[in-house]
Amino acid sequence: MKHLAARIYKLSTKLHNLFSFHSYFILLIVLGVFLFSPQKIFAQVEFNLRLQTGFPLEEFAENNESVAFGIGGLFLVPITEDASVVSVGLDASYMIYGMKSEDYIDNNGFDYTLNTNNNIFESFAMVRFKPRWVDAFIYPYVDGLVGGRYIYTRTTEEEDGEELDAFIEQDGFSFAYGGAGGVIISLSEEIKLDIRGVYTQGSKAKYLTKTSIYPDPLFPDEFVYDIKNTRTDMLTFQVGLTFFIE
Repeated sequence: MKHLAARIYKLSTKLHNLFSFHSYFILLIVLGVFLFSPQKIFAQVEFNLRLQTGFPLEEFAENNESVAFGIGGLFLVPITEDASVVSVGLDASYMIYGMKSEDYIDNNGFDYTLNTNNNIFESFAMVRFKPRWVDAFIYPYVDGLVGGRYIYTRTTEEEDGEELDAFIEQDGFSFAYGGAGGVIISLSEEIKLDIRGVYTQGSKAKYLTKTSIYPDPLFPDEFVYDIKNTRTDMLTFQVGLTFFIE
């Protein structure tokens, strides 16, 4: 079949990604059980929704020219029921770091379109330190994060505007850790404006970029995959709303 090569994966890579995901999400589930334990749910919690922009750094930037855009959110619970300076929680986000749509003609003369999206899903266990300025209009905070990011490229095949197939071209998982800092500005007693910057260092992962897939010059109906394998450090800027819920 004309795109058979796009669906062939190295078994060792797939098993490695599966094992990494399995171990990682077990840790997140354990943390989630801790956060939602009966002694915690009666404390005031923070729930955040945001827009964000991510900039690849170092090796990741040298091999990837695209800036990432996406959405995210977090959930925080103070470690005590009063106005604690320390909270723990979970942070997750989804970003697209490159899109491409190309028209091709196969060996039988049929036109088709390949739409490719490069995606990042990341999630972190986190701890936040903030001053006990309960009634302040604005106050800063700092976060520590440890988790991982799943980087994958998804392609859909269309013919005459109808989707014929969809598949994952390449995926990889990297462990990541880092820190964040930001300010919360009060809009009301329950709703705050949250401005945040996040720096994370990511381990090596295999991934594709917007220019990594192109037709083979010798066999036009087949494709070349320029798979990158680098560290995945990122700097992310975020703006959103934080809701304080009793």
